[in-house]
Amino acid sequence: SFEIMCRRAGTLSESWRRVAVTDFSAGGLGFDAEELFEEGEPLDIQIRLPSARASLLLRARVVRCRPLPSNACRCAVEFIEMTSDQQTEIDELVRFLRPRPESS
Repeated sequence: SFEIMCRRAGTLSESWRRVAVTDFSAGGLGFDAEELFEEGEPLDIQIRLPSARASLLLRARVVRCRPLPSNACRCAVEFIEMTSDQQTEIDELVRFLRPRPESS
């Protein structure tokens, strides 16, 4: 298990918000949040893995964000400005999360 938090980029006074991940890939992620974000808006993403010593901090851009009937919204973001080390960590996480084929 891991935790993902987000906040608007460049706003250090804004608090981190926990989001419910709906999709995760090497290039971005989907999540449900209580706040509607604007398309194109930059976000800071923090990924906390139990086995990691430090959180992974990434910059992302909102690709789409749609309201849901439950007073929440569903967002999709793409990762931007990643270092090669950050991309390697994300790639490893994606491989770990990939469903394993059932053995017979």
